[in-house]
Amino acid sequence: MTDTAIIIGGGIAGCSSAYALAQRGIKVTLLERNSDIASAASGNPLAMLYPRLSGDDAGSRFALAGYMHSLALYRTLQLEPGQIDNCGMLQLGFNQRELARIIKVAEQSHAPEILSYVKATEASAIAGITIEHDALFFPDAAWVRPQALCQRLTQHQNITLMHACNVTAIQKSGHQFRVLADEKTVAKADIVIIANANDAQQLCPGLPLSTQAVRGQVSLLKSSENSRQLKSIVCSDGYLSPAAYPQSGEHLHCLGATFAAEAALPETGEPPLKSEDHEANLQKLNRISAKLYYELDGSIAGGRVSYRCATSDYMPLAGQLMDTAALKAHPPRAGAPAETLPWIGGLYMNVAHGSKGFTTAPLCAELLACMICNEPLPISAELAGLLNPNRFLLREMGLKRLAKLTAGPY
Repeated sequence: MTDTAIIIGGGIAGCSSAYALAQRGIKVTLLERNSDIASAASGNPLAMLYPRLSGDDAGSRFALAGYMHSLALYRTLQLEPGQIDNCGMLQLGFNQRELARIIKVAEQSHAPEILSYVKATEASAIAGITIEHDALFFPDAAWVRPQALCQRLTQHQNITLMHACNVTAIQKSGHQFRVLADEKTVAKADIVIIANANDAQQLCPGLPLSTQAVRGQVSLLKSSENSRQLKSIVCSDGYLSPAAYPQSGEHLHCLGATFAAEAALPETGEPPLKSEDHEANLQKLNRISAKLYYELDGSIAGGRVSYRCATSDYMPLAGQLMDTAALKAHPPRAGAPAETLPWIGGLYMNVAHGSKGFTTAPLCAELLACMICNEPLPISAELAGLLNPNRFLLREMGLKRLAKLTAGPY
């Protein structure tokens, strides 16, 4: 019986993991290294909730499942007005490649309450501004205030927050874990979930996670009379939100975001904004609407930089961890059953959601909670296997089939 849990990391992955366990009666200690939750990659002004689909492949099925789960979860939280808006989103067929993609997705016969293909005239009516391209319309897509959402997720009687706690090590003795910060034990529990994004590798030095830090810059734009008519999120190779972010008595558009892999995270402090990244975002706006581009070109009012964590195959790392040393010392045969592998009882991971954390992290949190509580999984075993956090090591060892397994007979 699992009674207690420690979760390392207070972004959307950690907060949603804490909530999923707390809802099941488990006492959770959530450790965050900063002075507040949702301070790093989960701390952008607004987060966009929508899936990017390419057809009926496994990645698209996972993205859609994450989107539907997050929509349902966020509705139950009853966030206040101004904290979330299901304003819908248009994905534009702004070039031949994107037009072919959205047509392919539309041909999958999704229910109209999930998505539909709309001509440019209908897209214009939905958006409230002139749209020159056909589009995929997701009527329930939303923007959300990340910090408000994470605070709501952690306002649970079974969750205890510990701030300014920089975890340096995890130790297991018997069936219990100790989590250390600066060589001192800060918490003990039956299970641990690692959810600290780019810092996860430091806690698993022997396990190749194949992650990289991805710098993303969001631009904030002052609105014009015309742009204030925008009613939905609109996407080209970037997104433009309605003028919904309050700052200094105005409501600003969020425009973004850049996506640039970097070799290392900055040492300390707030990462600086780059003028060339603002310009790159404005070019994304130009592909959404040339008219808005010319109207808003000189209206940048600020922005924010964050470092997302992404894997080389762009799928999250979510599941139970293995004993790396035992795996290497005694490599299993290629056809070994999942239950015979050296899983570490009680140690899990939920990281590497890239720029889609608010769409995919809550579903991964639910997946872990179901594993921990021996409940049926919320997604197929095939999809869960794609998230196996040990997959890169198993692939290196030539154990590709085992890399697609989850722990236990769920």
